Amino acid sequence: MRVLIVDDDPTIRMTLEGVLKKHDCEIYEADSGFKALEVIQSDHPPELIFMDWNMPGLSGVEVTTLVRETVAENQPYVIIISSNSDDEDVIKALSYGADDYIVKPIDGRFLNAKFAVAQRILGIQEKLRQTNLVLEKLAYYDELTGVLNRRAGNASFQVEMDRAIRKEQNVSIAMVDIDHFKKINDAFGHQTGDEVLRVFSRVLRQTMRPYDIVCRYGGEEFMLIAEINNKDEASDLFERVRETVSTTQIRHANQTINITASFGVHVVIPRTDMILKSLVQKADEALYEAKSAGRNKVIISADLDESKMTEPGSITD
Repeated sequence: MRVLIVDDDPTIRMTLEGVLKKHDCEIYEADSGFKALEVIQSDHPPELIFMDWNMPGLSGVEVTTLVRETVAENQPYVIIISSNSDDEDVIKALSYGADDYIVKPIDGRFLNAKFAVAQRILGIQEKLRQTNLVLEKLAYYDELTGVLNRRAGNASFQVEMDRAIRKEQNVSIAMVDIDHFKKINDAFGHQTGDEVLRVFSRVLRQTMRPYDIVCRYGGEEFMLIAEINNKDEASDLFERVRETVSTTQIRHANQTINITASFGVHVVIPRTDMILKSLVQKADEALYEAKSAGRNKVIISADLDESKMTEPGSITD
């Protein structure tokens, strides 16, 4: 645990450090509220702060207020230290955002007890944070493949459209199917089918650009959303993905499974009133054409005026 001791009196800092160094923690010191803020805003901020109330320049409660207003995540546990023992002072410190309060002179046993309470609460907060991360992953990511699930993909659509509008870029929606996936399941079993889905998803993530959207839409069908300049760029992007998939091999026992995929792509000039469902339908129609043409193909359709499409490096009116 990273602990910050803030006090303009070096004797107090030494006393606190003498007690706290017995615990498994990294101890940092600051002799003013301003220096405390520098430590708090660093790349390795403290998790627990023991801070004097009365300091020149910036008081402990003022620092606490700034921390509560500016630190977005993983807020530190703050214990205010003061020679004032009135209930009103304690209430004021807590109302400014302090988590606890210690009255000087400092009793080592009392300090250890306060440290234990802080450690326990911070531990509970960390467990809650980890639980929330797991819940977030379950809510937005496909458990099997690790890519976005359908709900998250749908939610990402509007964000992507808004960004493309600001950047004056066009958008491509691709629906992608693993070819003959049912035959793979029937021949090799569902566990192997799951491995094919995992490997396929990994290839999509690695081949698409970092800012593109990759989501599992259902079964062996995936949706890809990408900003592009023109239809040729869309073709280049998805042909590259298709070719990478077609060279991917998966070992099963003594056999090698070769996989391919069909891509139906729809390219549009983004508008705020566009509905994902209708664009997916257009991409699905192109996907049907790709399958009808023999699979392992990219078919692209577009609802736009080619003369209005942006070329790389060009600026539209």
